[in-house]
Amino acid sequence: MASRTSTRMCLSCRHYRPTDEARGRCRVRKGSVEPSAYPLMNHEDSCESWRDVGQQYHIRVGWIRGLLNKAQGDAKAASEKDR
Repeated sequence: MASRTSTRMCLSCRHYRPTDEARGRCRVRKGSVEPSAYPLMNHEDSCESWRDVGQQYHIRVGWIRGLLNKAQGDAKAASEKDR
């Protein structure tokens, strides 16, 4: 059963692996395709092969928030260093 907080988007799909703040790779054809050939998808994309990932969705969201906070912190530190 799909979680109430997640919708049918790649970020909440079992086949999806996030790679950065905005994109990830769809591994629906895992085993039949070279891993570097997995299609790049945006977190908000969706397809007919969607499967609910459950609690892992919230872990992914936290990981992305951490990346964004780190990027903002790095940018802030760089701007303060230039002063």
